[in-house]
Amino acid sequence: MILTYFFMGVVFTLLIDLLIEYLRNITSDRFLHTLEWDNSQRTLCVVLWPLALIWFLIAFFKSWFN
Repeated sequence: MILTYFFMGVVFTLLIDLLIEYLRNITSDRFLHTLEWDNSQRTLCVVLWPLALIWFLIAFFKSWFN
């Protein structure tokens, strides 16, 4: 079960990393925040991915409805 938890965290972190790079390439001049995504933040995202998922969904829906 622990390996499944970490595997899901790695997949979630990979998707977030790909999304950040995609948005940076598509909207480089309109990207509002400069994101610093280093290995320590990736490691925390793998370990705490359920909280990161909730945080991402809240930010996504806030930006979607505004």
